[in-house]
Amino acid sequence: MPEILSDLDALLLVGVDHRLDFCREIVGTEDRPTASERERAASLKKAVFEGLLCAIENGVPKSQSAIWADPDLGEGVLLRARAMSLHAAVSVERPGHGKTDLGDPTKAWDCATRLDAGTLAARIRYNPSDTLLAREVAQERLRSLAEKCRNGGRSLLIEIASTPTARQIEENGGEDTARAVVILETMRQLQDSGVEPSAWAVEPPTNKRAASAIAAQAHLDDRNGIRVLFVVGAEPEPGRGGRGLTRSEREVAEMAARMPGVSGVLVGPGAYYNALLSLHQGHSVQEDAVQSIGKTINEIWAVYLRAAARSEIL
Repeated sequence: MPEILSDLDALLLVGVDHRLDFCREIVGTEDRPTASERERAASLKKAVFEGLLCAIENGVPKSQSAIWADPDLGEGVLLRARAMSLHAAVSVERPGHGKTDLGDPTKAWDCATRLDAGTLAARIRYNPSDTLLAREVAQERLRSLAEKCRNGGRSLLIEIASTPTARQIEENGGEDTARAVVILETMRQLQDSGVEPSAWAVEPPTNKRAASAIAAQAHLDDRNGIRVLFVVGAEPEPGRGGRGLTRSEREVAEMAARMPGVSGVLVGPGAYYNALLSLHQGHSVQEDAVQSIGKTINEIWAVYLRAAARSEIL
């Protein structure tokens, strides 16, 4: 297996993409968003970016940081990242139909080219129990995208965000184990079909042995240069307030720092959802929201660094 080099060198990647529907889940859009609602959602995405900048000002190295945004409501974020020479990952648009249909990535590719972004990122909900046709369609589109990135001098990051079925949960004795099995088998099937990204991102299972197996799978058969990111704060927690990181978020950041084969963390909406909701509802001002988001990112980074310093493998 030839070495697959990645220019996604960030240890900390903040995702402000499609994982959270800003219009529906924060702005409160019930139907198609109006122009003003879209503008508001885009401005909230910029607040997350400003939170990352705040974290960089307070100690997170810029050279090891990156932002992941979509080419629609997140274009303003991507433009600012380019202006500041901050690494950016552009979302491949989510499917309009079906769990594994990636749709046409042309818009994302054109945006990455125009903004000179080094990485395209796809968040997929592939499941090994999907129909053969659905899996083959997903494999072909991901394979084509990976090849296009390689030929075009860009990295491809694939985040596996699959949810196990009720049957998979029952067969594996619980949701955590089932999710680990689904992630591992998804990675195997994609690799076997010729899908070779530069980086993988997963929300790791709590079982460290299972998480280690997932990290090892990414590097199987001499896949050198592959990066693996563990997701911290994958889901928003309404009402959480400013109590700092949850126990599970700390554990994931620590696991990422200590586990062989894992390169860093992908920060999800758990780091910013409540701050943005408070801002949108008028309970706080922009500066407070940005400071709150920055503080959470700094805390994740600090936990990661402390764990890495204590790790016997580093």
